[in-house]
Amino acid sequence: MKLILILVASVIVSLGTMIFFTTKKQYENAENQAKEYIKATVKSYANEQKAIFDGTIDVVNSMVNRVETAIKTDEKLTKAGMVEFQKNILKNNDFLYTAWIGFEDDSYLFDRYDGSDKNPYYTPKGVFQPLVTANGNGKYDLEFLPEFNKNDIYLKNAVESKKVSITEPYEYEMSGGKKVLMATVSAPIIINDKVIGVVGVDFTLEAINNAISSITLFDTGYFIFIEPSGAIISHKDSKRVGKIYTDTANGDIDRMNILENQKQGKSYEFYTLAKATGKTSYFYSYPFEFGDTKRYFVLISASAEEEYLKSANDVRNFSLIFALVVTGLIVAIVMYSMRTLSKNLTIISSGLLGFFSFLNKETTTTKQIEINSNDEFGTMAKVINENIKKTQDLINQDSALIDDVKRVVDIVKSGHLDTKIKKSTKNIGLEELKNSFNEMIEVTRENVCSD
Repeated sequence: MKLILILVASVIVSLGTMIFFTTKKQYENAENQAKEYIKATVKSYANEQKAIFDGTIDVVNSMVNRVETAIKTDEKLTKAGMVEFQKNILKNNDFLYTAWIGFEDDSYLFDRYDGSDKNPYYTPKGVFQPLVTANGNGKYDLEFLPEFNKNDIYLKNAVESKKVSITEPYEYEMSGGKKVLMATVSAPIIINDKVIGVVGVDFTLEAINNAISSITLFDTGYFIFIEPSGAIISHKDSKRVGKIYTDTANGDIDRMNILENQKQGKSYEFYTLAKATGKTSYFYSYPFEFGDTKRYFVLISASAEEEYLKSANDVRNFSLIFALVVTGLIVAIVMYSMRTLSKNLTIISSGLLGFFSFLNKETTTTKQIEINSNDEFGTMAKVINENIKKTQDLINQDSALIDDVKRVVDIVKSGHLDTKIKKSTKNIGLEELKNSFNEMIEVTRENVCSD
């Protein structure tokens, strides 16, 4: 019984150890695959947004090239043609809301306003600064941009950096009174290293917010989109849109680290409680650069741990159930085998003890070992039975011979020499002794008779 317990315990410990490490490895692989899926998804959506912003850069660069090329080649551009060019830009890029040109000095390209042109694209000082707004259904409004002021939010960055720039989100009231978050992408018009004007496009962030906030990762996972200055462009909780992310982080180190890594263009990941869902979640942030400005947008995903690890948990649970079933089967097989082993050993032990009792003259008979199988125990029992039979026959022959010797001795003691030992045995020693004894009787008989 002790042997059975030791063997079963060894099997369980060995199998349990193997299953533990195998299951652990499978769980880690499933977890890593889930994380890679999340990362790939975030990068895919981030690249979609990058394409949109890169599109705005292409648009303003095309406007700059149009004006700068005309100035450098003395091409005569009409004001109506320039306005039409802006309308085509809005027509071909339906995510844009306005396209505009602001000149500090428009004399490089256009004649001074003489009061004859009644189109509403002149400032009060007579500078040509067309602002074209898309109102939908192919209709456009035309007005003038306010007087050129380098400190205006939509001009300042482009003038100071002398390259494409993007403003921080700002609130803008649409014609219907609706207030939306707006952003402006602008680029300077540079002639002889002097900024003579700025072109730009405006677009609402509402469409971006609607597109991103509608995406769901797994069951309740969501995205947060933050612009380079740290303002939230999109969030599952609409109340957070437009707020500065640091103000909503409440000093959380990991959330603050997102912004630190954003500035360096590095991704970041961590686990914490998602405020929007109340679930422990895996956060992953992926930044992308706006043009070559070294300013980064960042897209953040929050995936509930219980959801994105569902497949990993399924793998683990299946492995554990499978392991328990296999362990049970192996233990059952071992127990059955050990019971059979114990039974056969008991039968062999009983047969040998009976044989030893026969040898010790404690019994007069022996029993065969009854194991009728074709395994090793069956072969062992057959060999033992054959040898017991041989030994038993030899002992019985020896006993019969000894009894016959006693008979002959009694006859000789009574004075009769005309007898001999008749029994035989395969025991060579006793057989030789028998023959010698018979010869002795024969010789004695002959000597006595001759005398």
